[in-house]
Amino acid sequence: MCVSTTFWLYCKGLVSEEVIRDESKQIGGFGVAICDHEDNRLYEMNKVLGGEESTHQQAAELAALIHALNWALELDLGRVTFFCDDSNILEYVTGKAEPNESTVATLVKEVSLLQSKFSFCEALPVMKDITFVLKLAKDAIASQIRWREGDVYMETCPVCYEHVTSDEKFEVPGCFHRFCFDCIKKQADVALEFAKPVVNCPSFGCNSELQREDCEGVLKPKQLDRMTMYKKASMIKAKVLDFVCCTTCDNVMAKPDLIEYTKTFFVDAELSGVRKCTECGYCFCGECRAGWHSGMTCEEYFKRESNEPSPEDVER
Repeated sequence: MCVSTTFWLYCKGLVSEEVIRDESKQIGGFGVAICDHEDNRLYEMNKVLGGEESTHQQAAELAALIHALNWALELDLGRVTFFCDDSNILEYVTGKAEPNESTVATLVKEVSLLQSKFSFCEALPVMKDITFVLKLAKDAIASQIRWREGDVYMETCPVCYEHVTSDEKFEVPGCFHRFCFDCIKKQADVALEFAKPVVNCPSFGCNSELQREDCEGVLKPKQLDRMTMYKKASMIKAKVLDFVCCTTCDNVMAKPDLIEYTKTFFVDAELSGVRKCTECGYCFCGECRAGWHSGMTCEEYFKRESNEPSPEDVER
């Protein structure tokens, strides 16, 4: 091992309230990844946490860090940089603040002792997405909530408390919370019923969002289309000028994409203002959204339309 090489440590400790069979338990787990100086992952590890390590989140975070540093020492890595995504933990391990809780204070001292065993060891704030170590920690927790019945593993859904096979659980990407398919469907049904642009993870306080591709195979095609439509509609409200809605079929189109598509039919589309819907083919004015009125300004068009006699007037 090259002694001048600095290795990067990413770690995540988690504590979670889980329902196992009919009993609620607080359990913990952690994930660790060791990367080279170019951020290529070399080693990964995840394990369960027990005792005081799983009593609260800060203890779990520090326990994960201790496991990571011990592992780095076992691998004879002389120089390491470890990253913290918890600002309080970062202040504790850099000596900028002292914890009030005795268990946390003891763990911080252990981290300090381990740091002294390296030729170089520094702590920095996380500057990248560390979902990969979060996933490792979540997997460690998931391994504790399963039990075996015959040839299958069972889990309890934390929403409806039904016991289902592990294969019948839906894992939310990003946060990795797990629920039965029925509860995910109900969560989506409620969101779509109220025309919400996003379907959130059912876990209380979690802000993870379910994307259309996440729900394929769980929701019906029409529900998936509604998810897309509401998402587009919310984007329009947030940035109206960048999107155009066809008045005939309600298709929502990004303005640059619409212009490029129209140019394949009308080479002067950008100058003339004509737009052609990518869905139904309806041609309309990009300025006033009325049917395309070639050779007329919007004002001339509407003036003509207002003076156009109605069918009743023609009959008279």
